[in-house]
Amino acid sequence: MKPVIYNLILGIILASIIVIFDFLERNRMDKKKRLIIKCILAGIFGIVIIFSTMRLNPPVHATIQKGSIEFKSNERVKFSDIESITYFKDTKIELVANGFRWGNNKYYSGDANIRFLNADGTEKEYVYKCKAYLNGRSNDYILIKQKNSTQAYVFNFENTSDTEQFYNQISKLYNDQ
Repeated sequence: MKPVIYNLILGIILASIIVIFDFLERNRMDKKKRLIIKCILAGIFGIVIIFSTMRLNPPVHATIQKGSIEFKSNERVKFSDIESITYFKDTKIELVANGFRWGNNKYYSGDANIRFLNADGTEKEYVYKCKAYLNGRSNDYILIKQKNSTQAYVFNFENTSDTEQFYNQISKLYNDQ
């Protein structure tokens, strides 16, 4: 079984303990102590569930598949639907998260507004509501805008050379069509 399943089973066991504890201790303990213990157990349950769902969202690595760029199995962009591809080398960004997302110091995945900045802090480009798949170790980014859509993708790889190499590959395929 996958570790995520173990975490979910542990979460179900903890939820069962909370219910059983409340049933058994209802008449023996005063309300304040019962509430404190239930809050502690519920906090442990919440932490287990959060960690188990975080494992369900691994980093997304873009790949080239049959005339398209695939981010996830249900998320791909055909080269014929691309309006522009831009490469930002050694660029700082300001990211404002929108909606559901996962992030830590090493990786960000989710919807975002992103502002690309020059070294002096002036704005190079602003992208409203894009899908972002960003590794925190690299300051190089690829921006893909779609035709007839407001949808855009901003992503990078763990290092500069991988990001630049992927950009060169997709640019060649995009220009050759």
